[in-house]
Amino acid sequence: MLTKDLNITEAVTKALSTPLDRLPSLITDRSLARSHKTVAGLAQLTANPQSTISIETITMPKKKFGHRPIVIPDIAARSLFVALVDSIEQHLEPDSRASGKWEAYEDFTKQSPSEYIVEIDIAACYEFIDHDMLHRELLMRTMNAKRAEAIRSFLERCSFNSRGLPQLSAPSDRLADLYLSVLERRLMRNKLEVLRYADDFRVRADTWDAAYEVIEYAAEHARELGLILSSDKTGIFRVDNYRNRLKAERELQQKYLDHAKAKLTLVQLVGSDYDDVELVEIPPAEEEALIASMHRIVDDWHGLTRRGKPDTEDNAEVALRKMIPYALTALQKDRRIASQVLTDLIYREPLRLERVCKYVLSRLDGFDETDENWSLLWHVIQAGKVGPWARVWLLHVAGQLPAVSSSEFSRVLNWARDQCADRHEIVRAEAAWVSAKFGTLTDDMTMSLLKEATTVTEHGVAAAMGCQGTINASIVRSVIDGRRLNKEAYEWGQSN
Repeated sequence: MLTKDLNITEAVTKALSTPLDRLPSLITDRSLARSHKTVAGLAQLTANPQSTISIETITMPKKKFGHRPIVIPDIAARSLFVALVDSIEQHLEPDSRASGKWEAYEDFTKQSPSEYIVEIDIAACYEFIDHDMLHRELLMRTMNAKRAEAIRSFLERCSFNSRGLPQLSAPSDRLADLYLSVLERRLMRNKLEVLRYADDFRVRADTWDAAYEVIEYAAEHARELGLILSSDKTGIFRVDNYRNRLKAERELQQKYLDHAKAKLTLVQLVGSDYDDVELVEIPPAEEEALIASMHRIVDDWHGLTRRGKPDTEDNAEVALRKMIPYALTALQKDRRIASQVLTDLIYREPLRLERVCKYVLSRLDGFDETDENWSLLWHVIQAGKVGPWARVWLLHVAGQLPAVSSSEFSRVLNWARDQCADRHEIVRAEAAWVSAKFGTLTDDMTMSLLKEATTVTEHGVAAAMGCQGTINASIVRSVIDGRRLNKEAYEWGQSN
């Protein structure tokens, strides 16, 4: 039996306890907190190559322009995927994203004896990984035909063209490392010094001509693997320029920190036994200085954005904006950052919505900011650029907030009700939970939700029904009778 040597139980625990990368903990996962055994049984059934896997595809913004598709399989399939890849872990490449790898990647450039660095990025890497080529590499690595075929079968059932890995999941990251190691080795056979972090490669080159040739090699070898280089992110730069840029960034950070320390240093008059007076400097705690410097960074960045054009940034603004995510983390327990700053940050970089949402969530227990939070959500919604990934995050935050008597609360709640008709079922499930939490989920809404739901979210809708508590009994029975997972999610919703 295929699953006899898979640790399905441990895989289910991982899948349910670890949110997909760049997404919050979804209601479809939280509602199964007491359903590990049931999910494990379904994962074993999913191992059958004839079993259908339900998937949902949403998009999330890229760092600069455009969107990347995210494929989200149902929870039984995600658990099976974890178990399959975990079972071959000893045959895989070292994790390119492990602790210390980014620092090593940076040091590879900073300490380079060569004049140039070639930066190579694979365009839409996960979308174009060829299943047959991956299968051959798995066979060579594991010498386990059944396991290699099981992984290929799983991926085939999650895709439409024999290509691609589900985005934002640890098992996909490990398989991508394996696939990209082929390209890495082919570059090294050209006597090149190469280091890779995820799907980003850096290669040392002594001359401009040699650097240009590296790109030609990389393009040819990538094409053999069905991959192409990103024209926007692949390029050549001088090592000295890179060092100077890092030095400038460090100096800018230090400038703000030193300024904060100078402002915060206490100067006291201390009397001696001889009635003399001397000055004694008492330096502030490092944390206090850091917080003060981060507030100033936020203020200065926002001042520049308010004076500049919405579609342009000068170098100073870019340098400060890069430090804003660190500021949001450092200031989680200090005075609140103005909502206008947060909405302007999201407008400039839609991907920063995740960090803003985490900033809000981190403050829920320590600060009474409910009105401000509902107002912030409404202003972000009103500002636009709210794709499905952003809607999931906004709904997740709304589901964590208490009700208040305000116009912004009512507007966000009405917006959440509208999302119950969104074309993405992950969004609909989150919206159903928010609506149920505030008692606005109706029988008609529930019927519409169930009509469009698959195994990706049906149990999440069942949890919302349990939370609402007033859904027609016949509708409830039609969902939970004979459907163990739905029943357990429904009962979880009743108590949450």
